[in-house]
Amino acid sequence: MRHLIFISLLLAVVFWVSSCVVQEKEVEKSDLNILYVGVNPEKGLSKRDSMYSQYKERVLELQQKRSADFETLLKQYFNTVKVVYSEDFKEQMSAEYDVTIIDDYLPVLSGGYIKNPETGEITGYETRKYLSEEYDAATLMIGEPSAFTGEGRQLKIDHLCLCLDAHAHSMKLEHPIFNEPFKVDISYEDVKLTGNYHVRYGGRNLKETMPMWRIQTEGYRDEKGFPVGLVSAGYGFDNGMDAEWISSGTCDKGIEATAIGRHANFLHWGFVAAPEYMTESAKMAFVNAIHYIAPFKGAKQITRKIKGTMLRPYIREQQWTLSDEGSSRWLAYIEEGAKKQREQKKKFQAKKDAGETLTEMEEMMLQMPDRKETRAWTIRHEPQERKDKFGEDWAGYENYYKQNMDYFYAIGNRYNVAVDEDAKALGIANSDIKILDKAVEMWQKKGDAEMAQRILTRYTRESFTTADEWSTWLKKHHSKLYFSEGDGYKYIVLP
Repeated sequence: MRHLIFISLLLAVVFWVSSCVVQEKEVEKSDLNILYVGVNPEKGLSKRDSMYSQYKERVLELQQKRSADFETLLKQYFNTVKVVYSEDFKEQMSAEYDVTIIDDYLPVLSGGYIKNPETGEITGYETRKYLSEEYDAATLMIGEPSAFTGEGRQLKIDHLCLCLDAHAHSMKLEHPIFNEPFKVDISYEDVKLTGNYHVRYGGRNLKETMPMWRIQTEGYRDEKGFPVGLVSAGYGFDNGMDAEWISSGTCDKGIEATAIGRHANFLHWGFVAAPEYMTESAKMAFVNAIHYIAPFKGAKQITRKIKGTMLRPYIREQQWTLSDEGSSRWLAYIEEGAKKQREQKKKFQAKKDAGETLTEMEEMMLQMPDRKETRAWTIRHEPQERKDKFGEDWAGYENYYKQNMDYFYAIGNRYNVAVDEDAKALGIANSDIKILDKAVEMWQKKGDAEMAQRILTRYTRESFTTADEWSTWLKKHHSKLYFSEGDGYKYIVLP
């Protein structure tokens, strides 16, 4: 008996020592200096939440606890953590820290609506900037503020959709944020796909469910007032130069959407759960993400995403939408949404008829017209000249895209594209650097100089006027030229 008691005590001691070692390892802190920019707990609800949220008390409660919750997590893993509220943040502060975490909407630095000083009439709009072009701190941005900052800097981090929920999927598991300094233990659960996953070209072969990793213990689709995460456009995000796509997540915009991604010195973490609502594995990935972005302090942005530029993957998506199968899927998806909307309107009307007060959001939804679309919906963005040419010849539209896919280029900043008839005549895709070689060669050999100059100025940022100047420039930079659709279908010179 004494022998058994001794063994039990010995095992207990071994277990206690082992636990202490594990705990000590878990709380080993990094010397990275962290600046966390969060929401002031004294700040009230935003205008948007006040107008539209049905769970105002819950939203306010989560908001009030958020900054303190992040501070607690960060201090478990980093020796130096400074918390400031967004209204007090100045970008110069970041110079003193290894990583800045932005978790609230920053004050506008410049831009916005332009008004006539005399009449007050709005005459235009300039993209709002929240950080200057000189800002180069290693920065992790959480949720929707990420998009506002990204668009002001022409990052690939944009405002695709405020519809990210609680799971991640399609992660690049070899990426450091899942492996260093902590190995993230990712487990999967089958999650039903919602939104328009199945109607998009990239999701045409998906099953009804797919394995996903739970990031948050709660999401906005639980309908309890939890905040909504943000995905950026996935098309063209990963360019191998200065931007990398890391993970998608449950949203309404398809499998390619970017839930986690980096562009230059900015890392977008689209999930919005505070640590209290993060899974343990998500906490580890978040901490790893901080470590990962730190060495990018001072990194220069090479490529840009000019707002309003129609990237080729979007053109490919339009081709699919116009096809027999694509249009059929889209129209069925729209009708499904319209049916749900009609059911909701009946409930709101019954509530109103019973003398109950509707929220502003419910009142707005009650006034929304019933949506019924036909196949003509698929050509709503087509220019009138194309509609005049093809009418309801749906195959004609699709073939037009197929025949010209290599020759489209962006014009202006309103998602307009045109076919480059010069490139088409030469039979060289505009994304193939051979088109620049051919233009210079053609000009030097007394060929069509006007065509050559059109091509060279269309796809570069240069404006030389002689063939020799173009030849010298092309030879000097040939090995460093990169075709960037986001930069307006331009060949840019890499550093």
